[in-house]
Amino acid sequence: EGLGGVILVQTLHFFPFIMLNTAVSLSNIDPSMEEMAQNLGCYGFRLFRRITLPLMLPGFIAGSLLTFIRVIDDLGTPLMLNYKNLLAPQAYLRITTIGIEDVDGYVICVVLVFLSLVSLFAARKYLGLAEYATVQRGTFTAQPIRGMKLVSVLTFSGFALGLSLLPHFGILLLSFSKIWSFSVLPASYTLDHYAEILFRVPHFVRNTLLYTLLAAGLDVILGATIAFLLLRSRLWGRDLLDAIATLPLAIPGVVLAVGYLRVFHGWDFPGLAAPLTSTWPILVIAYTVRRLPYTVRASYAALQQVHVSLEESAQALGANRLRTFFKITLPLISGGLVAGGLIAFVTSSVEFSSTIMLVPRIEMAPISYGIYVYMQSALGRGAGAALGVVAIFLVCLGTYLTHRVFGARTGTAFRI
Repeated sequence: EGLGGVILVQTLHFFPFIMLNTAVSLSNIDPSMEEMAQNLGCYGFRLFRRITLPLMLPGFIAGSLLTFIRVIDDLGTPLMLNYKNLLAPQAYLRITTIGIEDVDGYVICVVLVFLSLVSLFAARKYLGLAEYATVQRGTFTAQPIRGMKLVSVLTFSGFALGLSLLPHFGILLLSFSKIWSFSVLPASYTLDHYAEILFRVPHFVRNTLLYTLLAAGLDVILGATIAFLLLRSRLWGRDLLDAIATLPLAIPGVVLAVGYLRVFHGWDFPGLAAPLTSTWPILVIAYTVRRLPYTVRASYAALQQVHVSLEESAQALGANRLRTFFKITLPLISGGLVAGGLIAFVTSSVEFSSTIMLVPRIEMAPISYGIYVYMQSALGRGAGAALGVVAIFLVCLGTYLTHRVFGARTGTAFRI
């Protein structure tokens, strides 16, 4: 528990964002640049510092920026480890304990937004100071690693992988444990925890699938529409539309939830028996807005690869713009839409920062909220761990399918 535990958990949880973005930048570097530097006598750390590092900086900074935004937005880790002296937990505690009229809670939210926007502006300003593009990619033959270098690489990789997977194995064992007190492994095992969450209290899993699938579907529709307007229209204010569509990536979930609670407080919508903030559609709206940037970026990247001449040829043969979109454009960008929808589904299924503030009642709660509730008591930790295993399964399944769609470009799904 405490600040040390929060730092450790967040480090293990968020370092893949930096790794994936950096890997994409490294894959785009023309290997001939390093080869020419080696021919001129530049080797080792000097080669890395003078050639490789400047070229990989865009991906590294983008990953670091995304990690910074995720860290200040993280509410679940501090709450689970009982450390409240951070901005996100303080905003949550003030709004939920004092009330929605608490001014200090809104001040904390403004500070969170300010930090996120400043980090975005600073990164763009820095990346705009120099040109990092290479003329061509060239070909590169992987160099084998032997001897002590191989031992060092395997040792470091094994340590990092083991440290990252250790919590997952712990959750898996806890989900099957019946008695586990003062031993390395559980004294006895049971399936009762899974029976609890799948049969006796199934609404956590059912609600998660409902909310995330609806949000992913809406994100795909909105993402494809926005990407089409940005690339295929002369709409005034396209840059503003692009900024608005990307903005939720920089807005912490706590801030978004507080904003919805304030704006929609007491509002009655047609078809709902209660105010919007007292019904489950508010969660779908929050998930949709939070993950919209992913589907916009995925759709935008897919649409960029469709040459406009294909659409012009269809229109020249008599097809209107709507039919051209559904017959020509949509099938060609379907891979990007599926990938964006999968990313929205995966990230929404474990969303906690906005969930904990917007859940109307326990019967409407998704998995992330159920884990938090179960983990508040020693008797419920087995069921909470079982929910955690289900969440891990959903994330792994979505990540695998995303990798199948993106292939070697999986890291581009997590770029800003």
